[in-house]
Amino acid sequence: MRALVLEDDAAQGNVLVSLLQDAGYEVQWYMNGYEVIRVLSREPFDLVLLDWWTPGASGREVLDWIREQLKDPLPVIFISQQNDEASIVDALTHGADDYLSKPIRPTELMARIATVKRRQGRPVNVPSVLRVGPVTVDRTARHVLVKGQIVELTQKEFDLAWFLLSHIGQLVPRIQALQAVWGGEEPLTSRTLDTHVSRLRRKLNLTPENGFRLVSIYSYGYRIELIDEPDSTRH
Repeated sequence: MRALVLEDDAAQGNVLVSLLQDAGYEVQWYMNGYEVIRVLSREPFDLVLLDWWTPGASGREVLDWIREQLKDPLPVIFISQQNDEASIVDALTHGADDYLSKPIRPTELMARIATVKRRQGRPVNVPSVLRVGPVTVDRTARHVLVKGQIVELTQKEFDLAWFLLSHIGQLVPRIQALQAVWGGEEPLTSRTLDTHVSRLRRKLNLTPENGFRLVSIYSYGYRIELIDEPDSTRH
């Protein structure tokens, strides 16, 4: 596996190279966006990590070049201090597969890379039961348990719970969730999805205290993350 890194900070670049090499990647690291475009135009890679503001072409400009010029789907993840919502939405809507804010959290980064890579293939077998932290979703019986207790959900709430939890750790676009649960019938301007997500957060207790983080990216979508150590156990 080959990874390409665009990062103009030496300390950050060394960390990324070390993490990727430990994961089995052959890594090429550049500090200039134009160099990255030049290399990508002639060599294949399995993963690209981009910073936002870099000498030459910016990471955002490199992303545009990748999506316009490369035919094969190449996973691209941003890792940047540019963590305002507008920048995150801009990168995601223009083809980034994920977006992480600095400082780098090694375990989270490797988990996000694994998630993005899994999206390239289709699952062979779809399970009938999902167990995510304290939540169990049984698609055959159509019931949800939280810590062993059945939680009453409407049909759409159940379908949305199954969809979001089956994409745990992934940033799910609004349009994808709407199509999966409502068949694309609901307009994107409606509050239907937001209302159902809010209900699931309350009914399934999707909170840090219960081992979950529900992330909302305005006008783009949602991501449910598992937290290794719930906040209530921290001192």
